[in-house]
Amino acid sequence: MAERIRTYDWSATALGAAETWPPSLRATISLLLGCGFPMIALWGPDLIQIYNDGFRDLMGLKHPAGLGQPSRDCWPEVWHINAPIYERVWNGETFTFEDALYPLSRAGRVEDAWFTLTYSPLRDETGDIAGILVTLLETTVRVLADRALRESEARFRAELERQVRERTAELQASRDLLKATMDSSMDMIQVFEAVRDPAGEIVDFQWLLNNHTSESRYGEVRGQSLLERNPGVVQEGIFDTFKRVTETGQPATAERRYVHEQFDGWFFQCAVKLGDGVATTTKEISAWKAAQEEVLRLRDNIAQAALRESEERFRALASLIPVLLWRSDESGQHNSLNEAWLTYTGQNLQQSQVGGWLEAVHPDDRDAAREAFRVGRERQRLIEVQQRIRRHDGEYRWFLVRQAPIVDAEGQVTQWIGAAMDIHDLHDLQERQAVLVAELQHRTRNLLGVVRSIAHQTMVQTGPTERFREQFNDRLAALSRVQGLLSRSEQEPITLRTLIRTELEALGGGDFADRIHIAGPPVHLRKASVQTLALAMHELATNARKYGALTTEHGRLSVTWRAARDDQGGGSLLIEWIEEGISRPREERSPTRRGYGRELIERAMPYALNAKTRYELGETRLRCAIELPLDERFGEMSTA
Repeated sequence: MAERIRTYDWSATALGAAETWPPSLRATISLLLGCGFPMIALWGPDLIQIYNDGFRDLMGLKHPAGLGQPSRDCWPEVWHINAPIYERVWNGETFTFEDALYPLSRAGRVEDAWFTLTYSPLRDETGDIAGILVTLLETTVRVLADRALRESEARFRAELERQVRERTAELQASRDLLKATMDSSMDMIQVFEAVRDPAGEIVDFQWLLNNHTSESRYGEVRGQSLLERNPGVVQEGIFDTFKRVTETGQPATAERRYVHEQFDGWFFQCAVKLGDGVATTTKEISAWKAAQEEVLRLRDNIAQAALRESEERFRALASLIPVLLWRSDESGQHNSLNEAWLTYTGQNLQQSQVGGWLEAVHPDDRDAAREAFRVGRERQRLIEVQQRIRRHDGEYRWFLVRQAPIVDAEGQVTQWIGAAMDIHDLHDLQERQAVLVAELQHRTRNLLGVVRSIAHQTMVQTGPTERFREQFNDRLAALSRVQGLLSRSEQEPITLRTLIRTELEALGGGDFADRIHIAGPPVHLRKASVQTLALAMHELATNARKYGALTTEHGRLSVTWRAARDDQGGGSLLIEWIEEGISRPREERSPTRRGYGRELIERAMPYALNAKTRYELGETRLRCAIELPLDERFGEMSTA
């Protein structure tokens, strides 16, 4: 392009002969010709085009005629788009447009390419704007990577939905109960899960749950991307709030004016951490904000009347909601309640005010209620507590109680909005589940005791060797430990590290802590894989303690694991058990048959867990490698 610009007849254009050009124009041309990025200068009132080699490839059939041509004549089909931009840049503004699509000819074929465009003013020697410089930076690789990421997220959502369908009937019943409770709320209640990139950074959120009020506005959006459906959340700071709540666990509340997508109004939103994501409660307060602005505009003699009218509207709205609602002043004294509170407690308005509401709270829960409000008031944050509230007939029921602060322009709390949702049935179900788990654990241990007793009696009658008795009891003990872990798995997920440490400590591993090395990322195990893997670890640990590395003071034991992913999105977990410094008598180097441990590792594990195993026993070293698929039959990697 440098040669074409040098030989071009510029005297036929509004720029005149090249030798008459001002230094500022010459400097601009030198800049764009020396730049590796596509650049075009639009000079003078007619926006005469001068571009470099990189931009020439984007001109397509408009080159070479586009050189020296006014931009409006060259691009009439998009002039209605470019003209407003050029006008604002001519007035001194700079614009950037990210990921603009341009068809580009490469290697003899046209393909899609994406660029980030920057429009900036060019000034002459007097400092006046004399032209516009357009710079393009290709972002095709990032755009295609983002597209691949979205496809990966879609696969992840599909896998997540499959797992949800496999949940137990009791959990589904609990979810249905929660969904019904949520649907009864007039507020929008939503649950989002974080979407992370390979580095663990949150790049998006996806919908997991919407209540009826939310679905009436959004439609069916479960599994969809928040940024794709509502990109305005980035501009309004909502996306950053969700990230902060997810990463720190600190709840957030805010009033927001949102004018994007489906909305045009004010909302009060509360966001709390839920798993690896957030749960939000959003109330539309456009009418309330309008009333607030009206109050500020009116004179003092009508301000109180407008406030009373607003309170009446609040009480009327609150009376329609089947949740206990109230509004209190900065100190926590109730000044208005909905009809649901009065009907449930049997109190009248006067009894509920001036602290009388606390009489309806169970005596054992009152101190916790006071302390929760004290902390929430001190930190000006959402208050959440579970407490029992007395019904009018004297029965106490469990409620989830939340109070959100309302702050003024100076950031001071002026009042609190509270809500109490009946969770008594859910609370009973959780207690019943805990009782059933404890009973199951007790019965399992009793059953193992019976099995141990029967085995002992059998051995007395048949006269087994002491070695058989010892090994049989050790394996029953290992099985008992597995049942103990499984009985607590709902409250405390079983990890590979926990399983290995449990077996080593049961065999006195604490006495050899300085000779044992355990390392690997967190791996959560599925219940179906725990028993077989635990028995394998028990056999390896027993052999190490009795015959292997832990029998000599110079022996060392290393247990490590790592994960690997393949191109199809699958993966495997490689566990390596290595003993060094072992000493075996010569007569044991060529065993005539395999023991129970090797049979379990080399035959049972491939059958039960689709594992690949390798057992190598040398003169002073033992290596056992177990490769397990990371799928529904084994476990999953976790960074938690």
